[in-house]
Amino acid sequence: MILWIFQYECDIQMSSRTKQSAARTKDKWRDKVWYQILAPEYFDNKDIGKTPAGNPELLIGRTVQPTLYDITGDFERIHVKLRFKIMEVAGQQANTVFYGHEWSSDYLRGLVRRGTSRIDWIGPILTKDDYLMRISVIVFTNTRAKTSQEHAVRKAIEKVIRTHAKKHVFDELVTKVILGDLAADVHDEVKKIIPIRECEIRKSKVLKGPEEVKIRRARLRRGTAAAAEKET
Repeated sequence: MILWIFQYECDIQMSSRTKQSAARTKDKWRDKVWYQILAPEYFDNKDIGKTPAGNPELLIGRTVQPTLYDITGDFERIHVKLRFKIMEVAGQQANTVFYGHEWSSDYLRGLVRRGTSRIDWIGPILTKDDYLMRISVIVFTNTRAKTSQEHAVRKAIEKVIRTHAKKHVFDELVTKVILGDLAADVHDEVKKIIPIRECEIRKSKVLKGPEEVKIRRARLRRGTAAAAEKET
């Protein structure tokens, strides 16, 4: 009998603590504010989602991953996943910058065909306004490519990508990457070497912003100067 009363009292205490915990959790959610997340201006400030936060400062640096379909409304581009990073909050709007993109691996596997070749090129590029990015290009040929052709294709890809990077600032290059204009230019150059059926910028990532690039350059200059002094 005593044991039963003790167990009953313990159950009541646990039930009370559970209710208090649930109430605290509910109060925390009630205190949170929902913020509208907007794509950058070069994507027409499209609404790409909502997120809650008790403090707007907690949103800074948070990433969101909509699809290109969410931006353009084109269902055929739903396999392109974008990444945006929240950089500032104004009122109840969270403004973002482009951080990278990636094609769905399932979609890419569906492009593989027997008797053909897949040619990849991956490299860092520096935009006209000093954004350091990594770009990944994928090409699917109509026939099996020779080693010499694969080498020539990669050189052609690199030439087109780096030429565009030198000519365009970050915002311009990003729109060309995501909307397919850059891939179209690569396609036109590569098809002179071998017939191809698909050419896409399958992945991109922003590695460093202009300030970080300037710091890196300054360090390299100091290192070069120090090495020169040692030699003398």
